Formats: sequence, C-alpha cells, structure tokens
Amino acid sequence: MIKRIRESEFYRHVLTILSGSTLAQLIPLLSEPIIVRLFTPIELGILALFLSVATIFASVATARYEMAIVLPKKDEMAINILALSLFISVLMSLFSGLIILFFHDNITSLANSSNLDQFLKWVPLYVLISGIFQSFNQWATRKKYFKNIAFSKLSQSSSNAGVSIGTGWLGWNTLGLIWGQMTGWLLGSFPLIFKFYQRDKKLVSRVNRTAMVEQAKKYKDFPQVNSAHVLSDIGQQSLVSFIIANYFTDKTLGFYSRMIRIVKVPAGFIGTAVGQVFYQKASEQWQEKQNIRPLLLKNIKIMGLIGIPIFSILALFGPHIFGFVLGKQWAIAGSYAQILTPWLLLNFMISPFTDIPLIVNKQKKFFLLSLGMNILVVLAFVLGYYVNGSILTAFIFISAFQLVFHIYLIFWFWQIAKK
Repeated sequence: MIKRIRESEFYRHVLTILSGSTLAQLIPLLSEPIIVRLFTPIELGILALFLSVATIFASVATARYEMAIVLPKKDEMAINILALSLFISVLMSLFSGLIILFFHDNITSLANSSNLDQFLKWVPLYVLISGIFQSFNQWATRKKYFKNIAFSKLSQSSSNAGVSIGTGWLGWNTLGLIWGQMTGWLLGSFPLIFKFYQRDKKLVSRVNRTAMVEQAKKYKDFPQVNSAHVLSDIGQQSLVSFIIANYFTDKTLGFYSRMIRIVKVPAGFIGTAVGQVFYQKASEQWQEKQNIRPLLLKNIKIMGLIGIPIFSILALFGPHIFGFVLGKQWAIAGSYAQILTPWLLLNFMISPFTDIPLIVNKQKKFFLLSLGMNILVVLAFVLGYYVNGSILTAFIFISAFQLVFHIYLIFWFWQIAKK
C-alpha cells in the first residue's frame, strides 16, 4: 500500500499539500483554546456576522473565473483567465465598497447587531486580498506547484492565528480577529505569487484584452452559473447567521460558528488537499477522453475510511471534547456537533469531488440541487424557532435534510463521472 502511494503521482501531490496542511490545520486547533479565552462568544459571533457579509463578495471576487484557470490545455489561454480574475477582483472590491457605503445602515439593521457597524469598512480590503489569493492558488494548482500551495496554507494559518492571539492579548475586540483573517489571506498569497514570478512571468507578455474577452466568453458559465451557485451557498450561510442572531442570540451564533470552524478542520487539511489534486487530475483525464469514475471511487473510499472513525468519536463524545478543550461553557457547542454529525461526515467524504460538475459541464443542475438544499437549511432554522424555540430542533431538521441530499449527490457524481 505504501509502495503504491509512493509510486502514484496523485498521492504524492496530495501528501505534498498535506505536509503543509497538517501543520496549517493543527495551528488553528492548538490556538482555538487560547482564542476562545481571549475573545468572548459575543465577539466571535460578531466576527461570524462580518464574515457573512464579506464572504458574499469574496466568494465571487473573481466572478469564479479563477476556477477555469485549470481547464485550458495551453498556458497562453490560462494566463489570460488569471489576468481576467485579478482585474475582476479589483472591480468587485470597489463594488463592495460602494454597497457598504450606501447600504451600511440596512446591513447593520438586518444583522440586528449595532456592534457590526464599526467593522464593515474592512469588507473591500478583505474582498481584494481574497480574490488575489484565489486566483494565484488556482494557477499554482494548474502548474502543479503543490509545495508552494502547502507553504501557502502554512503561512495563511500561522499568520491568522498569530495576529488573532496577539491582538487578543492586547485587549482588542473583533477587529483583531478580522485583521487575523486578512493577514492570513495576504501572507498566504506570497509563496504563490513568488513562484509565479519565478517560473511564469514571461507569460504576462501573452496577456491582451482580446484574449481575455475570448476566454471570458468561452467560460461564461462560471460567472453565470457557478457564481450563482456559490452565492447561493454563501447566502445560505450568511442568512443562517442573521437568523441565529435575530431569533436566538449573538452568543448562540458564537458557539455555532466556532463549532463549524473546529469540526471542519479534517475537511480543511485532508479534503482540500485531495480535492485540489483531484480537480487537476480529473480535468486532465477528462480532456484526454478518459473515464474518471475509477479515480472518484478510489478516493471516496479513502475519505470514508478516514472520516468514519473521526466523526464517530465526535458523535459519541462531542460535549465532553468541547468542554474539556475549550472550557465548560463550550460543551453546548459539542452538543450541536453531535446532532450535525451525519451531515458533517458525508460532507467530509464528498466535498473534495464537488468540482466534478465543473469538469463535465453539469453546473446548472448542480446549482439547482444546491439551491433547493440551501432553501431547506434556512427553512430548518425557521421551523426550529417556531416549533419550540430551540436551535437544537433546527439542527435535527438540518441533519435529516443534508443526509438525504448528500447521499443523492454521491450517486449523481458517480453517474456523471463516466466519459
């Protein structure tokens, strides 16, 4: 088995990313007990509200054109998509600034949090830095610069944790956490930009407006369909944050948002590594008219073998784990995790393969499926509130909905993965 992994280019690349990702994801885990003691659940809840606003713009900072960078056969075409992504990032940053300027009070009112008001001005900078990182990250994936991707993840994680802890120790409020997020994106971009400058700067001469427009038209499904898909997902997450803040409390939102952040760590360092290499390899095989089902089957089995033990422990001992590591008041977050375990497990297993619809040009159906699921998630929180006013009831509804949805996705991915 070990010999087979060593001889496989796919798993060598996965292990390369994991070498940086493992430490990169251990850092947030190790820093979390410190952060939750330096910042209150309310301050963490306000961070979740800020990210709910900022991520709406950041998720489409490039109009999703960065996801097309991997697809062209020739670098001369891909470099124009990279330039297009960076150009759109600047425009989206300016656009987000105008939205914040003119609808500042409306956003604060919708979030039902006057504390959010002072932090919204940082949204445009967050969007710009995020767009730059996303663009160069996909270029590095295309060029198989996986060592730089691994170092990028480590830089992002360590700087985020370092700034958050440092500003918390100085007595800062949520602003320290926001600066930690932005510093992470910024420093995470440096290894990727350096590698591009070192190996690919000569391609910049091939960038021109005509080629950018040509590639924009060729991959128009990314802004038209994939952007709508991502906005639907992010919109659901943002709306959920607003609903929790309005129907329940900022403190409840703080518990929920940190629980999601901690529990998704396995997906962060394993799922992302597998998914990034899978997207590059599957795209290459599909272009060569190969069947990608064997690649999908082999990797989904591995994700299951890794995920089932981890999430079984979480389902059995969630409150004890959270209470022991983070403090007694955080045991409730472990109860949230217990209820959501079926969804979290299946999400872990298939999240690396959600780019298959992009590869096989099935984006529209995937968007409609996800849109329906997102509506059900929002409905689950509303039902939880009106049935008995308990967020735990909402989580039961969500877990049931997500279980059915993710089982269907596995079968659908298998169906469309055959050339």
